[in-house]
Amino acid sequence: MSTKSNLLNVNTKCQEEANAKEKIAILGAVLIITISCFLPEMEYLSIAGIRTIGLIIAFILLLVTNALPLSITCWIVLGLMPLIGVSTGFGAALTGFSNPVMFFILASFGISTAFITLPLSKRILVVLLRKFGKNMKSMLFAFMLCILPITAFVSSVPVAAMFLAIALSFLELFDDEEAKRITGKTFMIAIPVTALFGGIATPAGSAINLLAIGLLEQHTGQTISFVQWMFVGIPLVLLIFPIAWLLIYKVYKPTEINPDMVRAFINRLEITPKMSIEEKKVLIIMVSMVILWILSSWFTQINIVVVALLGICAMFLPGIKVLEWKTFIKNVNFDVFFLVGTTLCLGSMIVNNGVSDWITTMFPTIQMSLPMLIAFTVIFVFMVLIIMPVGPSVVVFLAVPLITLAQSMGYNSELIILTLAVAAGNCYLLPLDTVPLITYGSGYYSMLDMTKSTLPLQIYVVGIITLVFWIAGGIFSII
Repeated sequence: MSTKSNLLNVNTKCQEEANAKEKIAILGAVLIITISCFLPEMEYLSIAGIRTIGLIIAFILLLVTNALPLSITCWIVLGLMPLIGVSTGFGAALTGFSNPVMFFILASFGISTAFITLPLSKRILVVLLRKFGKNMKSMLFAFMLCILPITAFVSSVPVAAMFLAIALSFLELFDDEEAKRITGKTFMIAIPVTALFGGIATPAGSAINLLAIGLLEQHTGQTISFVQWMFVGIPLVLLIFPIAWLLIYKVYKPTEINPDMVRAFINRLEITPKMSIEEKKVLIIMVSMVILWILSSWFTQINIVVVALLGICAMFLPGIKVLEWKTFIKNVNFDVFFLVGTTLCLGSMIVNNGVSDWITTMFPTIQMSLPMLIAFTVIFVFMVLIIMPVGPSVVVFLAVPLITLAQSMGYNSELIILTLAVAAGNCYLLPLDTVPLITYGSGYYSMLDMTKSTLPLQIYVVGIITLVFWIAGGIFSII
C-alpha cells in the first residue's frame, strides 16, 4: 500500500507542477499581448505590426510549452487577430485557410492512412532486412533506408509514428534490459532524423515544403516546380543519409544481435509472400500521382494539389475502395491542419502590417556571395528553430524578408525560399520539433543524447546545403 501511495503522490506532484507551468505560460502569453497593445508606434513598425509580433511571440510560447491543446491555441490566436487590430476582421484573419496548401495537407493524411492501414511499409522493410539484416550496423541501414522513399511522399509525422511502432516491436526481442535500452536509443533517434531529412526529397514530403512554395507564389508570382525541387532535394538526401547513418551508429553503438533475432522479427511482422489486391491498388495510384507531379513541371495545367486530392478520392471509389471515410477522418491530424493554417494567416498579417519590412532592416546590408547567403540563411534558421521550434512558423516569419534580401543582392528568390524550407525542415539538434517528440516520448533517450550525433550532423548539413545549392544556383533557372 505504501508503494502505491508513494506512486500516487509522485504522479500528483508531477501533475501539479505541469499545471503550474501551463498557468505561467498562459499568463506570460496574456502579458505579452497586453504589453504589445499599449506600445506606441516605432520608426519602422506600426501599431498593428507591434501587435502582430506580440501575438506571434505569445503563440510560440503557448506552442513550445504545450500550455493548451494545439488546436485551441490556434483558435485563440485566430480570434484575437481582429480583436486586437492585427487583422481588419475575422474574414481577413482566416485568409490562410484558403491557401491550396491546406488541401494538400488533408490529402497527405489520406496517403499516410493508406500506408498505415496496409502493410506496404512493413513489406519494404522485410525486403531490406532480408538483404541487409546480417548485423546491427546493416540492420540500422535497412531501417533508415526504408523510411526514405516513404517520407519523400508522406508527411514525416505519420512516418515517424509508423516506424516507432515497428521499432518497439523489434526491441521486444531483447531479453537484456541494458541491451534493449542502448539499441532503443539508437533507433529512436534514427527514426525522426531520417524522417526529417527524407522529407526534403520532393515537395510532397512535408507540409513545410508546400507552405514555402505557396508563400513564394503569393509574394513573387514565381514558383518551384516538382522537378526543380527534386533536382536539389534528392542529391541532398543521398549525401546526408550515409553520414547520418554512420554518425548514429558510431555514437550510440547499439548492441549486436543474433541473425536469428532478425528472422524472428521478420516472422513477427507477419507479411504475406504476395501483395494483396488493396496494396497493388494503392501502389498504382501512388505511382500515377508521382508521374503526374513530375509532369506538372512542364505542363502547367497539372496542379500538384489537384493531383493529390483526386488521387485520394480515387482510393474511395467503388471497385477500388482501399480507404474508408471513418478511417480517414480518424487519421486526420487536425492539430497539424490548424497549425499550418494559423501560421499562414499570421504570415499574411506579417506582410500586411509591415513586420516583414521591419525584419529586413535587421539583416546585414553588405553584399554577400551566393554561398555566403545560403550558409547565412541555414545557420540563421537553425538558430531561430532552437528558440522557436515550429518549422511552419519560422518559414512564414522569414519568407518575405529573405526574398527581399535575396532580390536586393540580385539572387534567385526561388533558391533562397528552397534554402529556407530545407533548413526549417531539418533542425534536429534537440527533440523539440513534433517529429522527434514522437520518439522522445518513448523514454529511450534524453534531450542531450540526441545532440551527441545531431550536432556534427547539423554542421555537415550546413556545408552540404551550401555546396549543393551553390552548384544548383547556376542552372536552377533552366530546369
